[in-house]
Order: sequence, then structure tokens, then C-alpha cells
Amino acid sequence: MRRSSAAWLALLLLAGTARAGGQPKGKLVLDQWDVAYLQGGKSGYVHTTVHEHDIGGQKILRTAVAMNLTVKRFKDTVQLRATTGTDETPEGKVTGVFMGQQLGQGKTQTLTGKVVGKELQLTLDGTQPLKPAPWDDNVIGLYRQQRLFQERRVKPGDRFSYRSFEPTVNLVVTTNVQVKDFEEVTFPDGKKKRLLRVEAQPEKIENVQLPALVAWLGEDLTPVRSQVEVPGLGQMVLYRTTEAFAKSPGSLATLPDIGLAQLVKLNRRLPQGYGTREAVYRVTVKGEKELATLFPQDERQRVQGTSGQTVTLQIRATKGPGEGDPQAKVGDEFTQSSYFINCDDSKVKEHARKAVGAERDPWKKALKIERWVHAHMRVTSYEALATADHVARTLEGDCTEFAMLTAAMCRAEGVPSRTAVGLIYAEVKGQPVMAFHMWTEVWVRGQWLPLDATLGRGYVGATHLKITDHSWHGRRDLAPLLPVVRVLGKMAIEVSAE
Repeated sequence: MRRSSAAWLALLLLAGTARAGGQPKGKLVLDQWDVAYLQGGKSGYVHTTVHEHDIGGQKILRTAVAMNLTVKRFKDTVQLRATTGTDETPEGKVTGVFMGQQLGQGKTQTLTGKVVGKELQLTLDGTQPLKPAPWDDNVIGLYRQQRLFQERRVKPGDRFSYRSFEPTVNLVVTTNVQVKDFEEVTFPDGKKKRLLRVEAQPEKIENVQLPALVAWLGEDLTPVRSQVEVPGLGQMVLYRTTEAFAKSPGSLATLPDIGLAQLVKLNRRLPQGYGTREAVYRVTVKGEKELATLFPQDERQRVQGTSGQTVTLQIRATKGPGEGDPQAKVGDEFTQSSYFINCDDSKVKEHARKAVGAERDPWKKALKIERWVHAHMRVTSYEALATADHVARTLEGDCTEFAMLTAAMCRAEGVPSRTAVGLIYAEVKGQPVMAFHMWTEVWVRGQWLPLDATLGRGYVGATHLKITDHSWHGRRDLAPLLPVVRVLGKMAIEVSAE
């Protein structure tokens, strides 16, 4: 329950930490600093460098965009660091990409890609080849993006689009650009400048709208101020500045608490708390037209109706298998080992054997695993989205780590499993709220049944609103979390009935 949407979004959009392919730095072509303000408070910086390399007799420009932010989340101060980059020729042809993501304390996932024809050949952690991603020769790299407005000599009224690679989901994305008009912009030192406003809107990825970027261009048509509304973090504004000012510390007192900011307030309490057996919620999602696709339906969660931007959900508690269909089967994706739910790991198997003992009934196995994980794990807030093998060794984390380890241990004992992501009821400072959360679902007697090792109650009450679920089969990125981005910062929820 302590996993906030900000941490998920930082993983999804900010990527984590990466090194620029392990190559020497080469000749410095560009060294650029931007100070970052998060919801008005000075939070950190973005540092962009371009180095010129000679690789195989070809001149390559390697661009790395490194971000360093400090945020507050409840009682914790959290560092968000990220680096993503591209390799491209002086003519602008992309030859490679790189990124990384911090999955846990001491565990970093890196991804590098080399363009070969119409494919991007991907390698995980420097050694493991992945399924190639489709490639488009019209993709432009980060250095070309830096110079794009200059090249086009943009003026008010111009419209165009460009293609770029989004490494967190291994997809090529189209961004549509509109050049607006000149505006007077105030800088942190109080000075005002007349700048040209440009708006860049990415197209949807898997029905999810990523945030638009607004940039203000100086006389040389390069951005000197930019702004993006990052779901889960709030409004982030960047100003072009010096290294000294960018790296100078800001006041923590000026930073908003993004943990509290991302809680969804309720109109009233659930008197029975996690023991609530049935509840009806009216969920309004601002700007969402496809309400029917937002919340999946199953035996415990039903859509009663929609009106405008509001959907009414009926949630019932589930305490064990119903009649179901014992002969119904699920696909191998819910039983096989995967990158995140790696049930073949020796430590995962060891924990599963200890938890289950001689038990043979699938549902009782799952209950014992839920209890074991709840009893043996320690709640911490500094893990990101750790893989099950990592969690099996640290036995630390929050809801994402509890859910991943539970799912992996269930698969190790032959019980099909997946993770679910959504919202959970909580009370913070006496205020009833819904908080973002992850739990586990297991397939028993022809039906999916929820378990939540973070709570360890042996069942899930009418307190969990599911947004999505996933097997994580074949996924080494964070795309399974994309549906959450559709609702971050856009929801209002009322409890209608119990």
C-alpha cells in the first residue's frame, strides 16, 4: 500500500539509471544544464551531453540525458535518477539506443539497442538478446531533437510531427508539434523574456495518452524553458541555466509531498475497513471517454453503469473458490517463469517449499504462501519494482515486491498466478482515501481469486479496485503498468453504498 503512483511513474517515464553503453566519453560537443522545479519547488536538474565518437571508422554522436530529482513521499526523501540516450550519425540517422531502470537496491536493468535494417536488436543487461523491435528509419535521436526547431526555422502557426523511440516500452512513437505564438515568460530570478511557445503531444501508446510537453524557444530557437505535467509527480518545469545553479540544493520545505498528493480522497469511511464485504463506488475520470475499458470486470468487480465521465463499480469480497469450472484452464503464460515473476529461481522455490510443506490443494497452497510472504517480508519504501528472485533474497519491499514474490512462489508450486494493479482503501491522517496498490491473483478451480500478502488476511475485501492485471510473460519493460497512467491525477471517487 505504500507504493505511490509517483514511484511507478518514475519507473515508467523516467526509466532509472543507465550508462552510455560503456564507451569512453569522446569529444564533448554539447554540455547543457536545466534546473528542475517540481510543483514550484526546486527539485534537481537535467544534464544533457553530446559526445563525438569514432566507432568502426564512423563518426557517431552519443547523446545522454541525465535527470536527478529529489522528491518527498510521506516521511521519506527519495532520489529519482535517470539517464536515457541515443547514438546517431551527423546526418541524424539513429544507430542505437540505451536506457536502464533501477529494479531494486543493487539491482539495475540495462537495455541497449542496435539498429540493423528495419529492426532494433535489443540486449538486456549486456548479455541477453531480446526479441527485436520494429524500427523506422524516420526515427530521430535526442541530438536531432535538440536542433529540430532550428532546422525547421519554426514560426507561429507551424505544424509537423516526428518519430522517436520510447525505450521503456520498446516502441516507436509519433509526436505531433504545434507552434503557437510569442509569450512573456518569468524566470526564477524574476527576469522576463518574450519566447515562442511550442506544444508537443505524443500519440497514444496502447490506448494510454502520455503527457504533452510545452517548450518556450529563445532567439536561437532552442528551448530555454519547458514544462510537462507528469502523472504522479505533478507539474515539472525546466529552465536553461548554469551547472552551478542547477546543482545547488533547493529547500526540501518547498517540495510538495507527492505521496499525499496522489491519494484519492473519499467522501466517507468504510466502517468495516478491510473487512468490507460489498461496496459501490462512483469513479469519475476527467477527460476519459472510454470508461468501459478502464476497469476490468470479473466475479468480484462489476460495472453497474456509466454516465458521462463517471462509472459505477460494484465490488464484492472474495474469500475462496466458488463453484467455478474445475476443467477450465489458463495459458502457459501464467505458469511459466518470466523476467519479473521468475519462479524457476532456486531461492523462490526454496521459500515456496517451506511455505507449502506437504499441502496439495492449490487454494490452500496459495493461502500458505500469502501468509509466509506476509510474515517473512519487511516493509520498506526504497525498492523500485524488483524481480521475484531479488525479493526472495532481500525479503524487503512494499506492495509490488510482496505481489511479485507471492506470484512467483505460487507458480513454483504449480498454482497459476498474475499480478493485479489498482487502488486500495486506506485511512491517512483520519481521512478515508484510495491509494495505488499491487496484489496477486491465483487461478483455482476455474476462476481467478485475489490474495494480498501485504495485508495477509487470506482474502481481499471490497476495498480493492482493479485497473489492470498481467502475467508479465515475455515482458522485461514496464508496459504492463501503462493502464495506470490513464487515471493518475484524473480521478474522483465516492462511496455510494456498502
